[in-house]
Amino acid sequence: MFKPNKLSVAICCAFMGSPALSMAQTAPEDTSQKNKDIETISVTATRRETTIQEVPYSISAYGGEALENAGITDFSSIARSIPGLTLTDVGRGKNGISSGIIMRGLNLTGGAQEDFAMTTDPVVSIYLGETPLFANLELRDMNRVEVLKGPQSTLYGSGSLGGTIRYIPNKPEFDEVSGKAQAKLSSTDGAGDLNHDVEFTLNVPLSDTFAIRGVVTQLANGGYIDSDYIAGLDANNQPTGEYFTAKDINDEDVTMARLSARWLPTDKTEVLLTYNMQKDDVQGSSASSEGLDGYQSAAKIIEQFERETSITSLVIEHELGFADFTSSTSITSNEAESAYDQSYNYGHSTWWGPYYVSYYGYTGGTSPAAEVIVGEKTYKTDTITQEFRLAGSADDSVDWLLGVYYNSVDFEADAYDYVYGLDAAFNITNPVGTDVGYGNIQETEFEDYAIFGEVTYYPTDELSITAGLRYFEQNFYAKQEVLLPACEEFWNTTLGFFSCGDTENSGIDPRGYAAGEDEKDFSDLLYRLNIAYDIDLDTKVYLNISQGFRHGGANGLPTTGIFAEGEEYLFFEPDKSTNYEVGVKGNMFDSNLYYSATAYYIDWEDPILLVQSPAGGFPAMINAQSAVSKGIEVELNASLTENLKLNFGYTYTNAELTEDFVAPDGSFGAADGESLPGIPESTLVSSLIFTQELGDGELTAQIGVSFKDEFTTGYAEPSIFYETGYDEIPSSTLWNASVRYDIDQWSVALFAENLLNADDATASDGDGKYIINEAAGEVKAGEQYDIAQLGDQLYRVRPRTVGVSVSYKF
Repeated sequence: MFKPNKLSVAICCAFMGSPALSMAQTAPEDTSQKNKDIETISVTATRRETTIQEVPYSISAYGGEALENAGITDFSSIARSIPGLTLTDVGRGKNGISSGIIMRGLNLTGGAQEDFAMTTDPVVSIYLGETPLFANLELRDMNRVEVLKGPQSTLYGSGSLGGTIRYIPNKPEFDEVSGKAQAKLSSTDGAGDLNHDVEFTLNVPLSDTFAIRGVVTQLANGGYIDSDYIAGLDANNQPTGEYFTAKDINDEDVTMARLSARWLPTDKTEVLLTYNMQKDDVQGSSASSEGLDGYQSAAKIIEQFERETSITSLVIEHELGFADFTSSTSITSNEAESAYDQSYNYGHSTWWGPYYVSYYGYTGGTSPAAEVIVGEKTYKTDTITQEFRLAGSADDSVDWLLGVYYNSVDFEADAYDYVYGLDAAFNITNPVGTDVGYGNIQETEFEDYAIFGEVTYYPTDELSITAGLRYFEQNFYAKQEVLLPACEEFWNTTLGFFSCGDTENSGIDPRGYAAGEDEKDFSDLLYRLNIAYDIDLDTKVYLNISQGFRHGGANGLPTTGIFAEGEEYLFFEPDKSTNYEVGVKGNMFDSNLYYSATAYYIDWEDPILLVQSPAGGFPAMINAQSAVSKGIEVELNASLTENLKLNFGYTYTNAELTEDFVAPDGSFGAADGESLPGIPESTLVSSLIFTQELGDGELTAQIGVSFKDEFTTGYAEPSIFYETGYDEIPSSTLWNASVRYDIDQWSVALFAENLLNADDATASDGDGKYIINEAAGEVKAGEQYDIAQLGDQLYRVRPRTVGVSVSYKF
């Protein structure tokens, strides 16, 4: 529970705010009530246009204008603004590879392993329009964002364990040419360059039934991380023995564009074709090193990340009379490549230590490790999704929805570790490629066929009963190839401690080649049961039971050589969640206060957790036995006066194992009752917004806060996955503020993010991969630890950023 000092912080936060967001509750308001009532928007969470007050489970919705005014444009900013939603924030690059979004205590990991591309679904499903995908996309020209908490398997084609987030862009309009031009310029403390963000939106009607709409964004954020350990390399990537200083190594550049065409061939048919692309170029990690002060990194290279995502979708809606028909077809491509520093990972592990001492003659001290080891990864995901839905009403007492869903995913990933100078040091010809120490090639194919639906019966005007089912069949194929030239016979006979088995066997593959493949089928039946009752026109109570499911998959792990893991670690099984929740929501004081309160309990069977494999420290997904997550969610949105509004959200979560976590090989992973990593017990967001007419325009001032409780990054000793324990990330409180003046079609704003320049951590990779081992040659544990800390990555919030924004709407 809350400690006293944190409780006092939270109470203060409740009345001092975070980014201002619009809560939906009733039909759109009359403009004369703008400053009196809570601002409202419509939602389609139930696949029908309705309001939050009518949705019989926990949901939040935020209007596009509110998102824009609060500067919410990506995962990290939206996660700091949504009650109950948190993010393991490890920077734009890694957050673009694997999901760190956490909802209702369901999470993969507490550490910073998000450069590992997952081969299963994220805990929280993401939709752009009607397209399910995972990518850290820019939220530009949005109509709204809807956050549905808890599994949604009987309403949406893409199922999820913890919930669903829907990004819903603005559609092209037929009435007139319109658009917006916006430019932001800001400065981050300690950054070498200014940040800029330029956005242009244009809507063009070409007839009464055909219109196009486009948005283009280009942004750049200056780096603020420095390194004094950048290794000198010659033209052939051979170490020169020199080290250099590099400033502001974590620059970010993003280009995003979306083009939509909307056509009404008849008065009952709508066709919407959309293309969305985004290119990210991140020039360095946003992590500092725990062994150094300030925003300093011991990285020996400038770690780079490049990603390009494209989404093409075709949505056709048609009124059949007895039902509304929707067809959604999507083709997505997500490609990325990255380079990252592996030097400390190798240099301070039990399996590399003896080589390290033998070759470099290291005997302790605080100098950085001499070797330069670079990991290079590429991955590509191609997805085809088709969903058909029918939604109708039998009469005034029955609503129904029926859908079929198909999803095909092809995933390819390559990973190679290059030990620069390795081949020259031992005068060998590497059988894989120059200086290659390790290679991993993965290929997976996944297909999902599902039929889902819901029926809602209204026995009275006040009571609704909903029952839903989802039946699915899934097929998963995985193949992996591992290359370990360190197992080549020359190394074994010369150095004597890289044993790969019987080195006298003349048939040994000099590449250290190993491969494995498997194919598995999954099928299951999921359900939802919901009962809701309107006590009066302003108060609804509900009971909701729903289930979620994720398919299993494969880990890209070696099974031979110095990195060898047991074959039982190669594959993991599906997991499943059953969510029980009760809640109440409503309006009070003539609709000047909207409130929502929910209590939930989630039973998580065979939870898929992301850990470090015991032999080589590779990221691996492994099934634990069982876990539960229970908590409460509270949201309030109030018009305190004609000019003053308050938004407030608080969540309490208790997520823990309910059986001992036993690894596939029988090793101990964690104890029954241990908290799941990465889960803060309490989170809070709040905002206070003041509006006042000033001259011919309107002045808006807002101040906001987000609070996230402390959490751990792993499990306690003697876990096989965390031999040196885990890190504890302290609690974090971030303040934001802005002042905006709107006059005619112009808007000018001053804003400050991380107003108090908090130096709060967001994630850490922990000490798990740096095995402190006194038996590792002449290196002693105490001498190793200082150097190992240089490789421990600590991610922190971006320093205070202050800027100005100017926009013009036409």
